[in-house]
Amino acid sequence: MKNELKFKVSSALKDIIGKDLITDDYIAVFELVKNSFDAYATRVDITFENVNTDKARIIIKDNGKGMNYDDLINKWLFVAYSAKKEGTEDETFDYRDKIYVKRPFAGAKGIGRFSCDRLGKTLLLETTKKESNPKTEVLLTEWEKFESDLKTEFVDISVLHETIPSSQHKIKHGSILIIEELRSTWNRKKYKALKDSLAKLINPNKGKQENEFKIFLHVTDELDEDSKAEEYDKINGEVKNFIFDALELKTTKIVSTVSENGQFITTELIDGGTLIYKVKEHNIQFSLLKDISFTIYYLNQSAKLTFNKKMGMPSKDYGHIFLYKNGFRIYPFGEPGEDPLKVDVRKAQGYNRFLGTREIIGQIEIFHNTEELKETSSRGDGLIKTPTYDQLVLAFEDVLKKLEKYVVNVQQWGMSIENNPDLDLKGRVSQLIEKLSGSTEIISFEVPENFMDIIDASQAKSAEKIVVNLQRIAIESENETLIETVKAATERLNEIRIAKEEAEIQAQLELEKAQEATAKLREQISENLFLKSINAQDFEEVISLLHHVGIYAGTIDANLKGISLRVQNEIPLTREDLNNIIRLLSFETKKILNIASFATKANFKLDTEYVERDLNSYVREYIQNIIPTVTDKSLNIDIEQYTNDDFVTKFKPIEINIVLDNIINNAKKSKADNLTIMLLVNEKENFVVRFEDDGQGIESENFSKLYDLGYTTTDGSGIGLFHVKNIMKSMKSTVNAENNANGATFILEFKKYESN
Repeated sequence: MKNELKFKVSSALKDIIGKDLITDDYIAVFELVKNSFDAYATRVDITFENVNTDKARIIIKDNGKGMNYDDLINKWLFVAYSAKKEGTEDETFDYRDKIYVKRPFAGAKGIGRFSCDRLGKTLLLETTKKESNPKTEVLLTEWEKFESDLKTEFVDISVLHETIPSSQHKIKHGSILIIEELRSTWNRKKYKALKDSLAKLINPNKGKQENEFKIFLHVTDELDEDSKAEEYDKINGEVKNFIFDALELKTTKIVSTVSENGQFITTELIDGGTLIYKVKEHNIQFSLLKDISFTIYYLNQSAKLTFNKKMGMPSKDYGHIFLYKNGFRIYPFGEPGEDPLKVDVRKAQGYNRFLGTREIIGQIEIFHNTEELKETSSRGDGLIKTPTYDQLVLAFEDVLKKLEKYVVNVQQWGMSIENNPDLDLKGRVSQLIEKLSGSTEIISFEVPENFMDIIDASQAKSAEKIVVNLQRIAIESENETLIETVKAATERLNEIRIAKEEAEIQAQLELEKAQEATAKLREQISENLFLKSINAQDFEEVISLLHHVGIYAGTIDANLKGISLRVQNEIPLTREDLNNIIRLLSFETKKILNIASFATKANFKLDTEYVERDLNSYVREYIQNIIPTVTDKSLNIDIEQYTNDDFVTKFKPIEINIVLDNIINNAKKSKADNLTIMLLVNEKENFVVRFEDDGQGIESENFSKLYDLGYTTTDGSGIGLFHVKNIMKSMKSTVNAENNANGATFILEFKKYESN
């Protein structure tokens, strides 16, 4: 005969789902605050009384819907039962009241009430339901009763109950938890940590939350200290999470949202206050996700300083990517030192290519209740790992990669587009738009207001691709605004094409003149008795000076011709265009004056004061900030930095500039389209700069003559590499050349300065 048996439950269950499960005081408070939110409270007051005495207690009071006797018996005292999860929580509550919009629930485990056990040994609950003719129910729980004999069954341990006519705390409806015999000590540092943690508990971006919900912290013992503290350092008062208001500053952010039905993803990238792009595309890759939003801010140095000023702490100490479900934070996402999304693991694989937790801050918002994105019971271990959670992590990484492409490839770790007039930056923006708009999954595309400026700054080929792509999207989406933008861009491209053709004809004529002049100059140099009679070293210096003056004067001449062509073709010049050209011409003129100064004051020597600096940073910054102003846009330059270590040595800046200018100019003359510059430290601990181009390469028989004065295989003068060799030799360093699969490679190897 088969018998039916039943489980027996030990009183030790209390510890398992109470203080042993929730091991953090802050998370214990969070659980009780969540319960108030789920009870439709609009306000929760957390009070610490008599904290330095044996009468210390924590009081958590809300103005929620409260409970009656039936709720106490069938919900509060029914362990692990959750009316929220079952869907019956609101059956006896009329949330149609104008101030009670139906809320998604923050908790659904049925064990949140046992958080009280983590905080103190006794709990007095007073609750009054929002109903007609309510009574007040009082429940006293002494948690240590469950600990005296583990053989005692859980259900056999009683709690004391009393019904009274009205609340002793004068509340119309809601619940009050009075926790006494506290298990932990509390001090100002811990109060501050609690307040900071509570501030992060509620989603600062209200999102789809229509209800107002406020938390107040009261610690009378800290009022004196508060009077002397900064606003962000006070303990008493309303707990506010204004972090993302503070971050509405001139930095770069991306917002990507999966639609409620999961069919579409809309992504918007903003640089400072400027929209870079906004796209809507089919959600193919993350089919398990729906009604989720990702927001990530890039913290450049300026943003970090602003954050510190407004928040009173460095951003790295505040946190990084927080996760909120239905308005409440899920731990440990965003916590300093925690990295459940593996951001820093990925950063370690490419230091200068990826963003880490110190460079970003933001949030993931989950707006719907789903068992596939469910919090663990321990409340501190994030979400249960499911296929949907795996897709959430991949989707976040996808959004992060889109932000990285802009920060690393477009901004190149530099300033916001609003603060940077660099035409090359606009050109890189156009390349990004070209690539994005080429996707067949995109069904909507919005371009920035300065789109016509970007078209102007683009190479014609890139701009044409953008217009073709956007035209397709505009027609398919029937977007009238985009159609008009494409029409204007097409007209502008036609103007640019005509001007470009005329400029090319003029440039060809000038090239022929330059070649003729170069031939005459060589003939004159070889025959001029005066130059032959002067000291050979002075001769080399004079030729070098003339060579560099020629480079800079050529840049000035090319820009003046460009202005002339635009005027002749009645192509308007914006104030920004004029400012950029004036700045460039002024800079080139100053360099010529600087060289003239060397010639007149230093006996034709390219001498200047030595500086002792980090050569690694100097080379990188010169290539990033100066080279784009002195070379045309026909040569695409990429920097790959394989070391961030300082290489401090003595050098003359003008000599380093001349070496870099000549090698880059040499790549351009060899018909290269692309030049990759790699910065690294080799096994000898020497600083190495590698220049790899895709030009014509070097014939094997020419290697031995490469650095000879006057030797050239291009239309150059044969002076640049000669001077590079001499400068490197004077620094006890080396320059070497070799061919690569696509072109030529020049290798500069710098040794640290050693005094004689």
